[in-house]
Amino acid sequence: MKVIDLVRGRWILSALLIVAAALFAIGAATEKGSHSETVTTTESAEHNESTEGTAHVENVESSETVLGMNLESTPLVVTAVVVSVALAAATWLTNRKFVLLVVGLFAVAFAALDIAEFAHQIDKSAGGLAALAAIIAVLHVAAVFVAEQRWRHATN
Repeated sequence: MKVIDLVRGRWILSALLIVAAALFAIGAATEKGSHSETVTTTESAEHNESTEGTAHVENVESSETVLGMNLESTPLVVTAVVVSVALAAATWLTNRKFVLLVVGLFAVAFAALDIAEFAHQIDKSAGGLAALAAIIAVLHVAAVFVAEQRWRHATN
């Protein structure tokens, strides 16, 4: 492997992780904003109906949870972005197989979550968020392939 190929691989992998993290943060913020609008609209409708004497309560969609964790919580979103940026920096600074393995596993896990989010957004008829989830999934899958290619040529 030539030096230029190594630098190009580092740049591509780091860029994929950072762009995916940025889009993930944007998507999470957008989705959180749409949830708060739904809650506000529902609360307003409930208030108007209660003043008219009718008791009608809408169900507000609950946040997504996996293993009991709210995947849309701000601390988890910030942690995911920080870990993505840290892994991007690590892949830029080193060519160790262990780091590339961790990046690959991280990207596979996030690609699976992105695909699940894509399906969830399609079910909710949220085309914009579904498209964003699909783009992020593609970026994570590409990161897996670039990490694997770099892993094959890593020194240790």
